[in-house]
Amino acid sequence: MNQKSSQLQSQTISSADKPPKSIPKKPQSFDELQNGKGQYRLVASSVGNWLDSTSIDALNHLNEQAADIFYRKGVTFTVYSDAKNIERMIPFDIIPRIIAASEWRQIEAGCKQRITALNAFLHDIYHDQAIMKAGIVPASYVYASGCYEPWMIGIELDKPIYSHISGIDLIRDESGRFCVLEDNLRTPSGVSYMLESRKISETLLSDQFSQSSILGVSDYPQRLKSCLASSTSKYDPQIAILTPGRFNSAYYEHAFLAHEMNVPLVHGYDLIVEDSKVYMQGIRGKVQVDIIYRRIDDPYIDPLAFRSDSILGVSGLMSAYRAGNVVIVNAPGTGVADDKSLYPFVPDMIKFYLGEEPILPNIETYQCRKPDELKYVLDNLDKLVVKETQGSGGYGMLIGPTSTKQEISDYRQRLLDNPAGFIAQPTISLSTNPTAVSDGIAPRHIDLRPFILSHGDGSVDIVPGGLTRVAMVEGSLVVNSSQGGGIKDTWIIDDSNLTSSSRQIIKKPDNQLDKQSLEAITASHSHYHDPVQPLEAGYENPDNAPMILLLSTANHLVWLGRYSERLYYYDNIIKQLVKGNIKKTQLQHLINHLGFNVDPNQPLKSMKTQMLSDLEQDKIPNIVQSIETNVQEAKGVIGKDTAELYNLIKRLSSAGTYRAATLQLHACNAAMAQEHPIVTCFWQLGRHFEQLERTVFLNEDSVNISLEFKHWINKLPENTRWRELIRLTNQMIKSQQLSDFQLLSQECNTILQQGV
Repeated sequence: MNQKSSQLQSQTISSADKPPKSIPKKPQSFDELQNGKGQYRLVASSVGNWLDSTSIDALNHLNEQAADIFYRKGVTFTVYSDAKNIERMIPFDIIPRIIAASEWRQIEAGCKQRITALNAFLHDIYHDQAIMKAGIVPASYVYASGCYEPWMIGIELDKPIYSHISGIDLIRDESGRFCVLEDNLRTPSGVSYMLESRKISETLLSDQFSQSSILGVSDYPQRLKSCLASSTSKYDPQIAILTPGRFNSAYYEHAFLAHEMNVPLVHGYDLIVEDSKVYMQGIRGKVQVDIIYRRIDDPYIDPLAFRSDSILGVSGLMSAYRAGNVVIVNAPGTGVADDKSLYPFVPDMIKFYLGEEPILPNIETYQCRKPDELKYVLDNLDKLVVKETQGSGGYGMLIGPTSTKQEISDYRQRLLDNPAGFIAQPTISLSTNPTAVSDGIAPRHIDLRPFILSHGDGSVDIVPGGLTRVAMVEGSLVVNSSQGGGIKDTWIIDDSNLTSSSRQIIKKPDNQLDKQSLEAITASHSHYHDPVQPLEAGYENPDNAPMILLLSTANHLVWLGRYSERLYYYDNIIKQLVKGNIKKTQLQHLINHLGFNVDPNQPLKSMKTQMLSDLEQDKIPNIVQSIETNVQEAKGVIGKDTAELYNLIKRLSSAGTYRAATLQLHACNAAMAQEHPIVTCFWQLGRHFEQLERTVFLNEDSVNISLEFKHWINKLPENTRWRELIRLTNQMIKSQQLSDFQLLSQECNTILQQGV
């Protein structure tokens, strides 16, 4: 223990035990772009001049373009409490948030210091517990945290880092000082929004962007992959991202990061544990996993260790973790360090573990578990912000100044029922940034979440920027996307070229701008000739590494092909019905064999009407939804451009233009034909199986389509159970019997379902 920590032992009152202070009158919010005299800050002068010369109509048009890009890419988040519309586009504002690089250096140093101390705290509480024995952090606070995991006690990690990926939420108070609002050490999200926001700035504000010395963030995925790989001593470890699935609020980000890092996106059912080792179930067999970047919460990781009813996790995963055969990032039990009841002690942690004074201050916090502070909070509920210690996403908060008397009264009762479950803070008027709204430019409150990467060797890396969240509602202090908040791009601008006599950034030479423009264009097309390929690790030359295609993903590709072909067929039926090219006997044949909800004994005109209604109101909408579902599930292996083409199908069908959606499918099919050969193979397998099944059910000649189907069967992995399908296909071609087709269908489904 260092000198600073021993001095802390002798203190009877820590910074977390200071008595409540009176709440001062709140001054005006700090303006990020302008000073008190209404002049643009030096580092923001270029953006300010652009705003002065740009109409509100032009700004709103840029925001509309940004929204269209987000929609096309499928950049969404999920609101669990909204049963009517659980998936939403995140609002984006084109006016960037500007931070000088000289200011950023303080933020960077403060975040590095804070996460280093928090990682030391996590290692300590699961081992020696020195800080608890010293009386600096009460043991009762740690043990009472719902995120404290006894399972983690005594586990010796290969690299003693617990929170590899962290997000520290910062605000600027009324004086312009950066303060820590809260820490996020479990599964912090939002980095995909940071990266997508930057791409929008580079696209829509290219002139402004090229004239400013903005520090880059586009290499974050490579930094993240390097950080993950550093968590183990194994050379070239196999990494996988564990997602709870497409209904999770951050699923877009899970698939996005898997794309960018070329690693598999796996569900719990894709993984199995054997001999205390974790394996992925791929189409060629099992592949051992060394590092799991998990995006599911602790209780759902392993039903044998935590919640027994979890279907999201992996049975036996914790036994493999304890044996040291897999690294879980972030480690289970990290949430105790961002428990809001322990937040007040972080400055003391910094002093105890590092012997340093905190660079970034906390916000004054009242702990409702303490009787005197509870009394103070109850007496001032109309002036404070009260939060659940285990809360997140802006849920369960009380913002006193904007709450009704009834809301305050109801919250008072919650506090009295469980005071230990809450903390309170003064209502700080967050800094504001100009934001384009329908009737002009107006200030809106913002915060900042930098993303911190803690490497296995103890070094800390922070990408120069972060996620700026903005409260889109006038006067609101809640910036969370789940509560209606939006996002802005964050520009960290090199201010070393600024002069006090000029408000302009010194422009770069034209040849440098040309070089940067070329680099930006090249970067935006970086995936043009490089389709998504989650590769198997351990190969000297990545070009020789086989692609990892999970059995479950292969299943979704097959069904994507089947539903695509089915949509074509139904569109053709509609065409024949509308043109009157279909006879009653033909219609009855379709109804009897393909299961349409139509009475075959009605007159032809009535049958046509019922058939059209069944197709347009039931069959086609369900197929379009099924296509969307399978595209989402296969996002880990299909390219960005292909996914965007499929997103347009959803958009067209939502408008009721099913014919246009079917035509769009031609573009999707052309894109799928250019994907990785093994991806294309399973998709084509589904298409031809659908055609084969239809011809068999309709008693049509199936020889030609059987040969086409056999062609794709022959492209399946060799030396695996897939080869059995060749024998069954040959048998079916020879006999032309329904029973042989059923055997083929059963075997194909059995193989695919092994991974689900």
